[in-house]
Amino acid sequence: MLSGSKHLRYASILEIIIGILMIVFVRMLLGADVDYTAVLNETTASNAMLALVAAYGVHVFEILVGIIGLIKANKKSILTVILGVLLFVVNLWDFFTYDTNVMQIIFHFITLLVPYYYLHNAWKNYKG
Repeated sequence: MLSGSKHLRYASILEIIIGILMIVFVRMLLGADVDYTAVLNETTASNAMLALVAAYGVHVFEILVGIIGLIKANKKSILTVILGVLLFVVNLWDFFTYDTNVMQIIFHFITLLVPYYYLHNAWKNYKG
């Protein structure tokens, strides 16, 4: 068994859970009966729509990275390292683009720890 495989599985499961919870959270914030076609008529609304699509895309990416991490946990894989770097960079960007609200900083710091945990263990797994 590779040195990071058990922890890579844990990190992958955490990424999947975080991705699903964030999609559910965004969905709850929007409400179930949002008319997305009406939003595309205004410039600022379309920018908001693009931000929403990007948010969903990031969380779907987290889920996919978690699934790939689970599949590749017992193998040396550069793919998990690359995906871990991408995931960490996306979450780092997300950490620095939010306001200086203390709760947001704490929340985004915690969500930054899981991608680091994934990346660290993907690297340990790759190295051997």
